[in-house]
Amino acid sequence: MVVTAGLVSLFVLVIVTQFYGDRTYQTATIIGFLGHIFVTLVIVPIVPYGWDIQKFHHVGATLIGGEIPAASTTVTSFGTFQALLYTFFPAQPETVGVFNGLFAVLLFIPIAYLVKQLYPNLPGTPHGSMMLILFLPLQFYLLSIPMRDSLSVLLFFSILALGHYCLSNRNSILALTLPPLWGMMFLLRRELGMIAFLGLGAATAIEALQATDRDLSISSLTAVLGGIGAVGFGLFAEFLYPLSVVNRSVDYRARGGAAYLEGMQYSSWFDFLLVAPTRAIYFQFAPFPLHVESVFHLLTFTATPIAIVLFVSAARSLYECEYDETTAALLVVVYVAGITGYGVIDSNFGTNVRHRIVFDFLLIVLAAPVVERWALRVREWLGVVPGDRGGDHEQQQEAQELDSHVNVGGQYADDAQ
Repeated sequence: MVVTAGLVSLFVLVIVTQFYGDRTYQTATIIGFLGHIFVTLVIVPIVPYGWDIQKFHHVGATLIGGEIPAASTTVTSFGTFQALLYTFFPAQPETVGVFNGLFAVLLFIPIAYLVKQLYPNLPGTPHGSMMLILFLPLQFYLLSIPMRDSLSVLLFFSILALGHYCLSNRNSILALTLPPLWGMMFLLRRELGMIAFLGLGAATAIEALQATDRDLSISSLTAVLGGIGAVGFGLFAEFLYPLSVVNRSVDYRARGGAAYLEGMQYSSWFDFLLVAPTRAIYFQFAPFPLHVESVFHLLTFTATPIAIVLFVSAARSLYECEYDETTAALLVVVYVAGITGYGVIDSNFGTNVRHRIVFDFLLIVLAAPVVERWALRVREWLGVVPGDRGGDHEQQQEAQELDSHVNVGGQYADDAQ
């Protein structure tokens, strides 16, 4: 059994939450961690879908047996981490699932930092965003599966948060940790590594413009974002996926009952750029109602309305709220580059739901003011308010701050007129 792995993970979780987060987060992490263990040990084995669990397990077992596995670089990279766990804990996939539960609940720490940096006037800890990050049902299940998703998502957001911190605080010493972390990310999920590189590059360019005391005009933003887009396309085309590799990958992904846009091939890079926006929409929001042909499709479809609501809420938050331009550039570039880069390759919404976990969470970050307003409304509806007048005054003050924060952009627009 994986009792030892569970106890060690729980010990690490308790230690970390003693130094970070309030009582609400500490309680939520324990509940979430136990929930992930339950899903790993009980739900995953009875679901009639194997994912790539045995592939990663075989690589890990092969490595601890002293042999070199015949697998891709990305699979071998996570298999190496899996073999490290197998060295100290039982050599079974459930061990990885237990630690995935730990990674999944710690994920809110870098995300909370990004929320506070993006919307510095947002009052208090973003508990509404926290509940979505920790307990969105489909993402909760996927992060419990004994594969690389939980570790790669945590590592990705940690790189974004750490890179932003080093940039905003001019901390060159701490920045020395970024190259090895980025190298780990590139080995695990090289596309996420390149997306993080583009996002941090955009944030650096915006920060440099602001350091020169120049206003961020439309022309300067266009130049920066256009340059980042050109670099991103060049990296994609030359280093990640030449056109022939793109077509093979699209053909490979467009298989199975969850495939969409079957038979599509790119005859040129112009075709590639022409259909990229449409495929990005498919990646973020598929499956659509006409795609649903089985119970699995229906379960996957439950995430589509949530993604649509979060997307609209993110757009509203950015339009109506005060935000930090550097952080916004980082997150928006990461989001757009990510759904476009994945969208032009992925052609199966069974794969999409795993790959877009990062971008679902990014939407939660971008939509934080609206999400926190929802959370406050739910608390008021449930009657979860402090019992004394001082506490009730805090509740009222928090509501007023959230209202003013969400409406401040509209007020400025009226003043400009």
